[in-house]
Amino acid sequence: MRYTHSIVTIRKRKNVLTISIIFTIFLLAIILTLGFTALNAQQFFLGFILSLLRVSVAYIISLILALLIALFVFSSNKIEAISLPVLDVLQSFPSFALFPLFVVWFGRTAIVTILILIIAMIWPILFTLITAQKQLRQDLIEAAKMFGATGNKYILYVLLPLLFPAIITGSIVSWGEAWEAIIAAEIIIAIPGVGTYLAISASNNQTHILIIGILLLLLILFILNKYIWLPLLNISTKYQQE
Repeated sequence: MRYTHSIVTIRKRKNVLTISIIFTIFLLAIILTLGFTALNAQQFFLGFILSLLRVSVAYIISLILALLIALFVFSSNKIEAISLPVLDVLQSFPSFALFPLFVVWFGRTAIVTILILIIAMIWPILFTLITAQKQLRQDLIEAAKMFGATGNKYILYVLLPLLFPAIITGSIVSWGEAWEAIIAAEIIIAIPGVGTYLAISASNNQTHILIIGILLLLLILFILNKYIWLPLLNISTKYQQE
C-alpha cells in the first residue's frame, strides 16, 4: 500500500501529459486547416513577444510591490487595521478608469499599458499574500526567531519560503488577469502587440486570420502555463505548512 500514492501520482501525470498532447495537436490541426499561410506569422509572433515582455515587466513590478506592501501591512497591528480597509476599496477600483489620465501623462506608449497591467496584476498577488500571512503557523515563526532568524534572515529564509505557495497561486491568477487587460489596452492605445494584431484582423474582416491568431494565442498561453506555472505550482507544494 505504501506505493499506491506514487502509482496514482504517476498515472495522473501521464493523463495530464496525454491530454496536453491531444489538446496541442487539436489546435495545430485547426490552425493548419484554416490556413496558416494566410497568417502573417512574423507579425503575429513579434506582437506576441512584445506583449509577453510587457506582461513580464508588469508582473515583476507587481510582485515586488505586493511583497513590500504585504510586509508593511503586517509590520504592526495598527498599520494592518488602517491599511486593509483602504486596500480593499482600492482593489475594486477599475484600472481602465485611469487610462485617460495615463495617456495624458505618457502619451500612447507602452508605459501606459504596463501601468494598467500593474494595477490589474497586483491585487491577486497582494491579497493572496495577506491571506497566507494571516494563516502562518506562529510556532514555526517563534522557533525561527529563537534560532536567530531576524531581520533580513527572517524574510529570506523563513517568511518567503512559507509564502512561496501563495506567491505562485496569486501569480497564476494575476497572469490570467494580465492577458485579459493587455489585449484591451493594446487595442485602445494602438501600439504593436498581439491585441493590435487581432484588432486589425477584425477591422479588415479577415475572420479566418482572426481565428488563427486567437487559436495561436491560446496555444502559446497553454504551453506557458503547462511548462512554467504548473511546474512552479508543483514545487510550491513542498513549502506548504503541515
